[in-house]
Amino acid sequence: MLGGGNRRVAAFTVTGLAAALAAGLVVWALPATVRFLPEAPSGFWAMVLLGSLVDIPIYALAVRAGQPARTTLSACFTFAIFLLYGAEPAIVVQAIAGTVAAVAQRYSVLGGAFLTARLVCALAAGELAVALTEGRPLSRPGPFLTTDDVVGFVLPALVWFVVSFGLLVGARMATYGGGLRRTVVDVQEHVLATTAAVLLVSPLLTTLSGWWITLVAVPLFALGQLTRLSAQREQWLRRDPVTGLLNRRGLIFGFESLTVEDRLDPPRPRPLAVAVVAVESLLEVNRTLGRDIYERLVAAAAQRLAWEYGEDLVGRLSGEGFVVILPGLAGDAAVAAARRAATALAPTIAIDGIPFAPDPAVGVALSPEHGRDLATLLSKAELAMRQARRLGEEVAVYATSAADVPQRRVALLAELNAALTDPARHRELTVLYQPQVDLDTGRLTGAEALVRWTHPEWGLVDPEELLEAVEPTEVMHLLTRHVLAEVVAQIRDWNDRGLRVRVSANVSVRDLRAPRFIDGIRELLETYRVPPTELTIEITERLLLTDAERVVRACEDIVRLGAGLSLDDFGTGYASVQQLRQLPLSEVKIDKSYVSGVTGSRAERAIVTSVYHLARALGLSVVAEGVEDDRTAKQLATLPGLVGQGWYFGHPVPADVFEQQWRQPTLPSAPRR
Repeated sequence: MLGGGNRRVAAFTVTGLAAALAAGLVVWALPATVRFLPEAPSGFWAMVLLGSLVDIPIYALAVRAGQPARTTLSACFTFAIFLLYGAEPAIVVQAIAGTVAAVAQRYSVLGGAFLTARLVCALAAGELAVALTEGRPLSRPGPFLTTDDVVGFVLPALVWFVVSFGLLVGARMATYGGGLRRTVVDVQEHVLATTAAVLLVSPLLTTLSGWWITLVAVPLFALGQLTRLSAQREQWLRRDPVTGLLNRRGLIFGFESLTVEDRLDPPRPRPLAVAVVAVESLLEVNRTLGRDIYERLVAAAAQRLAWEYGEDLVGRLSGEGFVVILPGLAGDAAVAAARRAATALAPTIAIDGIPFAPDPAVGVALSPEHGRDLATLLSKAELAMRQARRLGEEVAVYATSAADVPQRRVALLAELNAALTDPARHRELTVLYQPQVDLDTGRLTGAEALVRWTHPEWGLVDPEELLEAVEPTEVMHLLTRHVLAEVVAQIRDWNDRGLRVRVSANVSVRDLRAPRFIDGIRELLETYRVPPTELTIEITERLLLTDAERVVRACEDIVRLGAGLSLDDFGTGYASVQQLRQLPLSEVKIDKSYVSGVTGSRAERAIVTSVYHLARALGLSVVAEGVEDDRTAKQLATLPGLVGQGWYFGHPVPADVFEQQWRQPTLPSAPRR
């Protein structure tokens, strides 16, 4: 595929040659036209007027936003002039009508010059065909077409069609690349509309005389406006309103036009690459500086990509993501072409004098190696982009292993959903209990409930992997309800056996936002006649800032219910002292990443000590997670009233094993200070 600079050279060369030839033809035709004008009949002037006006998009004259849909219906009038009055006046009128259409339809200078040039050249080719066959075009209007008239019409019409659209297809192939079939698909709507006008309207015009020709204008103008409105609407539907780039619908249409040859000849697909360009900093701009600056920044980034690749090959799918389609490229060539996106976006973008660094990352997927449909290629290119971002690289190509994690997560979610909704599979899910020990006395003070899933084929599923997969989905609610029901039922069973056990259960922030979450807890406690004080709800600090107001209200409802509220993983997220004051907490759990280092790191020991004193000053209980050896337990025991949890005191175990441990006086012996 040609680069941005090479495409511009090709476009300029093709247009320049066609325009030079057309200019020469106009100079040749002008003297004869000037001599003809004094004796030109009224029908000629009617066609000149209508031909000059028919391609003006009247509905868009007052609104200059967007790119208008384009037509060349003036060709039916200039071809009728050619049939009736000869090539010279037809060429001059076509030059005028083409220039008016190019200005009204907002062509670029090159595009407008080529539009006029190819239509002029097509008329000249029709005249040359007539001259070589010693035939004559229609010379005067009559009520009916004779056999000679038909012969005189068909030959120049055929030559006009071949030259006009041959030049159009050839120019697009030279400028944008791609094969013949793909290019024909791109221009087929335009070709059909113009050809229909020439074949159907031009013969009709030759049968009318004088200003009666204007009767043709009404349906033709209506057809033109409807065609433009339909095409304009289709353009809007295929374009992103902020950037003007292709949206998903436009990308699908463009991709299908690029791969039409592959569908016609499946065994031999041509290479093609899809690049996903992520500019994550854009979302941060939206959050911090507002949507106006964000949209202007997005538009500036989009303009760079459109200039580099062309507006028909670049799209926008999400807030910070762009897509580039790279036809005809494979391997290193595709990577090099995709790298141009990173290069184009690397320089800072200034908005209102403020510089912004896009910091792009690009992922590439190749067809047919990685897939042959756009959805598959986009998915794999996005995985490659994440890999590039993770490794700190500009560009990464999709690797098969990159799909393992999301594919496995999808499978996990499907199977977990089935296990939660099918009572026969509930036995696959087990709730284990890990002891929490008072470091002053060595006595058990409670337990944390932890769910484990043993799949019949995969075996035990890693808990971290399970939670990462389930957290953003509705399956999280099913899992939480299942665990809470198991926990409350177990507390009731222990109470019936004379055991009073306070159990902590983790919930997601998504659970706290659920409308009937608190009602569900209340119903469970009432159904099993469990005192609310024996249940503690744990929330995770790293998710605390998500919809903070609703989370705070839900936490207050939990406390009003009588249950405890614990902040888990403290130190790994963004909770501030102010938030600790706002939340009605009863407990803070220090994350194991700090606890495990208290014996070897002064910094981590200072963090644990500071959190402990802060929490105690706020009247909160403190649990240290991740206590795994005697040295750590003894170090932590210097902080009075601290509760420890970790493998040193016991692994998560089934309820019956935990009950045996609970009945022991201490577990293990209390560390001596």
